[in-house]
Amino acid sequence: MTGTTTGQLVYAPAAPAPARLPLRGREDELARVRRALEFGLDGGCALVTVEGPPGSGRTRFLAECAAVARRLGFVTGHRPERSGPGSPPGDGAPGTPRLTVLDDAHFLAVEPGEAPLTRPHAPYGGRALVRLVAHRRGAPGAPADWSAGHTERINLGPLRAPASLQVAADLLGVPPAAPLARVVRSAGGHPKLLVELVAGMREERLLRVGPHEAELVEERIPQRLRELLQSMLLEYPDECRQLLRVAAVLGRESTVGDLLPILQVPPSALLLTLDRAAATGMLAVGSTRVRFPNELLWRLVVDSVPVPLRQALRRQVADGRRTERTARTAEPTGPAAGPPDLNGQENLIVQLVAEGLTNKQMARRLGISPHTVNYHLRKLFQKAGVNSRIALLRETGWSEPSDGPPGPGPRVSPGPGPLVRPRPGAFEVGGQT
Repeated sequence: MTGTTTGQLVYAPAAPAPARLPLRGREDELARVRRALEFGLDGGCALVTVEGPPGSGRTRFLAECAAVARRLGFVTGHRPERSGPGSPPGDGAPGTPRLTVLDDAHFLAVEPGEAPLTRPHAPYGGRALVRLVAHRRGAPGAPADWSAGHTERINLGPLRAPASLQVAADLLGVPPAAPLARVVRSAGGHPKLLVELVAGMREERLLRVGPHEAELVEERIPQRLRELLQSMLLEYPDECRQLLRVAAVLGRESTVGDLLPILQVPPSALLLTLDRAAATGMLAVGSTRVRFPNELLWRLVVDSVPVPLRQALRRQVADGRRTERTARTAEPTGPAAGPPDLNGQENLIVQLVAEGLTNKQMARRLGISPHTVNYHLRKLFQKAGVNSRIALLRETGWSEPSDGPPGPGPRVSPGPGPLVRPRPGAFEVGGQT
């Protein structure tokens, strides 16, 4: 008996389910679930958590896992609300392993002070138990303190291109020809988007199914996909939906600096919104840039914004960039905000400059060649943003050397930091001479 779940209960369908198409591209994930099931067959207790963004095929994957468990001899049934005397007995003979499936665990309603899956194993009479829990990416999953001898955490990512083409061939009955295969790959391996793309193209006669392959008739986004995108966006919070649409209009890839002035939110608030957008699977967030990994989803989000608003948003970004460039050009050049950060070796050579030594004298003191001293001085000038020794001393917090001949010891007071006395050969870098 197969089972599907909503909330806390596992229920059996009233009528036999229709024949399913093969599950493509999830072989590695199914192998991990099978390992957990085999652990249960040996009398153990296992927990498998499955997460993925909306449309990643979590429910379909759970159904396939339940079928695998059924073939291995597992039974499924209602999860008792409470443990202890009077709890409903489980199905199956004593010692039969049990599989409990919880789909959309992020919607699971629990009693106050109780978390899902924390109830003891007792209601099942000590029989082996495997729990399979699915939730959306970024939503709370199973608690880490649930006592399971074996755990697996599976993330359902996009399908690879060969698996996407197999799904299209399963739906069409024949493999797609090369032009149609290119359109199929544009779905980026998003399972829901892929299925709706093929269905929409068939509805609008954008493809022709022949005896040996399916051919592309017209390359156009079906209306079915636009409706799917709208329903997906409506599931997201307002601020997340706004971020996705603004970012899409700015391009498949844009900068956080462009988004901030348009969204008019503080950076701290944008952090949370970016996390939510990334959890949808639509947006990939980097250190300074955001990107739509899926080209077809990006195009759909752009098309969801009215053309006048797209133009206004792009003008706003262009004006902001122009204002920023003007402000940067008008900024007066002044002294550096603070002394540059120097390492120990750089501090040594600045100390010798402060003593008034020439390059040859510094080379003798350090046991290196004058050429190497000159090289490191140039690097110091570049780091401090100066072009003279006097300016170097000023920028690094040292006093200027006196006009007299150099003495044996320091002739000026150092700036912040300890005074380090050089030792012969201590300044050699990379063997330069």
